[in-house]
Amino acid sequence: MSLSQDSGTMENPRGNQVPPPVPVPPSSPPEPKPPAAKPAIPPTPAPPPSPSTQAKCKNPRSSSSQPSARKNLQQRTLEPRLQPVSQPVARPNTELPNRTRSQTLSRRFFSWRKVPQTASENAAKQEEEGRRAPSWLVSFVFHLALLLILALIPIRDLTEGSFSLMLGEAADDKYGDIQVNGDETADPSEMVEVEPVSVVEETADPIETLKLLEMPDFDVVAQEADLADTVKLEKIPFGIRNGLTGRQGPLKDALLAKFGGSAETESAVELGLKWLAKQQKSDGSWSLIGPYSDGGAQENRTAATALALNAFLGAGYTHQEGKYASNVKLGLKYLTRRQDSEGFYSKREPSRQQMYAQAIASIAVTEAYGMTEDEELRQSAMRAIQFAEWSQSRKKGWRYEPREDADLSVTGWFLMALQTARMAGLPASKDKIDSVSEFLDSVSFEDQTRYAYSDFERDPSLSMTAEGVLCRIYLGWTRSDPSLLSAVVDDLLPNKPEMNAEQYSVYYWYYATQVLHHVGGKYWDEWNEAMKATLPKMQVKSSDEAGSWDPGQDMFGASGGRLYTTCLNIYCLEVYYRHLALYDMK
Repeated sequence: MSLSQDSGTMENPRGNQVPPPVPVPPSSPPEPKPPAAKPAIPPTPAPPPSPSTQAKCKNPRSSSSQPSARKNLQQRTLEPRLQPVSQPVARPNTELPNRTRSQTLSRRFFSWRKVPQTASENAAKQEEEGRRAPSWLVSFVFHLALLLILALIPIRDLTEGSFSLMLGEAADDKYGDIQVNGDETADPSEMVEVEPVSVVEETADPIETLKLLEMPDFDVVAQEADLADTVKLEKIPFGIRNGLTGRQGPLKDALLAKFGGSAETESAVELGLKWLAKQQKSDGSWSLIGPYSDGGAQENRTAATALALNAFLGAGYTHQEGKYASNVKLGLKYLTRRQDSEGFYSKREPSRQQMYAQAIASIAVTEAYGMTEDEELRQSAMRAIQFAEWSQSRKKGWRYEPREDADLSVTGWFLMALQTARMAGLPASKDKIDSVSEFLDSVSFEDQTRYAYSDFERDPSLSMTAEGVLCRIYLGWTRSDPSLLSAVVDDLLPNKPEMNAEQYSVYYWYYATQVLHHVGGKYWDEWNEAMKATLPKMQVKSSDEAGSWDPGQDMFGASGGRLYTTCLNIYCLEVYYRHLALYDMK
């Protein structure tokens, strides 16, 4: 028996059976170094230099970017010469006939000179002195050139060996943090090879040797590299406690290689995130209805913002690091501002969508805290988890109103919020989590291999079966459980993602992808081959919507819209590292 891809039906006040709503479905810059001290300039003015002397005495540190420095230098040199000459001060002539040349030069610079009495004498004196190059200026140019040449030696030493620049945006959204690492292992997308600087000949101009290096563009991690050749770990971690640790660094590369990710899947993720970043509003939120084409039927800014944030967080981008740090930071601020004292984020949203939005927002804030341990997010995450525990109904699940009724769609999101708290190291009631099994029993069929939307539904559906089985995995089913394997073999694998399907459900793909990822082995390989071949090809590659997924053929696309389908497709392609597998894969 095979299941269809509808997600069950639910009560409608008019007595009709309608599909359930979906979520909405069923550091500061481095301080500049102070300039090197310049040799003191004698206070006695010198005559204006001739053009040839000006060329010789040009300051090698002067540039068009330093007008104020040049102006100050000119004032020190020329202003004394422009002062009117007063009556000369009579001084006794103490010169000796046999004074040496060095004594004469010293007297010229460190004593008063006799002022010429006539204009012709003055002109002749200035012409004579203009042809002389002062010894202090020759010494200044020589030592400056020597210092610059010596400064190149540590630069050359620094460029030998592994050299990487780690760039990211700081929390104040104005400057990026820059870290320079010597021999540490860095993310392949952030490593930049720097050509060694050769020592110049003594006759070369040192300023001409300082060149800016062009930085190549890196858009996607390992886009041109075979992921099978990336770093491998002897033992891949697993289990709920490590759930959020695989999204960054060498472990992310190892997980991509282990579970069959590719450059194409990572390119699709990055293109999708680029589209999402363009849709963010100035207040930090996202919208389900626009400004893009094919928006959802109803607005829910809380759900839209949380869906987008989970896509960025799933790829390892937080509010503290990564090129989307400012987007994530604004989105988290938007959510935390909307949370009330009871931990509720979504009281302004449509009533039947509030609990969906609440659960997804709880996941986003809790994940952000778990990935960064930012104490500013801890209080918001704790209030959200406490609300989740309090709002569970007597049926041991959740639905449209706190503490009233239960359906599997909303329950799945809230169970994931509580499990995310455990991943983040926050306290979550084990009794509340375990009690969800009681609700799952009430909506299961055929030895718990298939699941319906609610306890008043008698027909299981494909999407609810995938969600129900995933909940069972998080509640302790082993990988060899007969009911789990029966659901995988009989229902999930026969309904792999297909390019030419007349209708599909990305909601189903999202849950089934996680189930198969946790089960692993040949079942995962079969599912993954179909998924990673289908989803990137379905992504829009051109036009204003490049990076998104068209919601037209999706079962819930008309309700959730383009942002909803895009986020869930991104989650599927992040599955290799978004959550660590719950079972040991050795």
